[in-house]
Amino acid sequence: MSIESAPAPLRHRPALTAKPSRRLRAVGAQQALTAHHYREAYGWTVDDTGSLQMGGGMIGVLVQAIFAGATAEFLQRQESCGPVLDLGMGVDGWLFLADPNGLVLSQQEMPPGATVLGCPYKIPLPTPENRVVRWISPPRSRARWLPTLATVLAAVVASSPS
Repeated sequence: MSIESAPAPLRHRPALTAKPSRRLRAVGAQQALTAHHYREAYGWTVDDTGSLQMGGGMIGVLVQAIFAGATAEFLQRQESCGPVLDLGMGVDGWLFLADPNGLVLSQQEMPPGATVLGCPYKIPLPTPENRVVRWISPPRSRARWLPTLATVLAAVVASSPS
């Protein structure tokens, strides 16, 4: 699987390993759900291959590996961490799902180490057929809200050395 419509630099960067804390470690195979489950449980637009369509109030923020663990931990401390994916496949970093909440920024306005993936990107999800992708912080059916883009970007800035 790959990120569809992704710019070349995202596909071919050597992967760096972000080191999550104990409470952020991916839980592995038990988190691989079917495309049908993602559609039913979370209301996400997921095709039969298990790819999540960005848009409709959902974007991904790709945070480089060197900032990803600290960003996730910052969001956890603020009780604002939504679903976070490790896409594997040589992608440098973790993908934080977020609600754009009307915020539109150019890449030049983004903090270093962060890239927004909106529509028309398709992001692979962990499924029984795709075990390369894994959840760092899985979605929760009882808390289906996503953090705002502004919240995730503030966490990236707070987690980056000045």
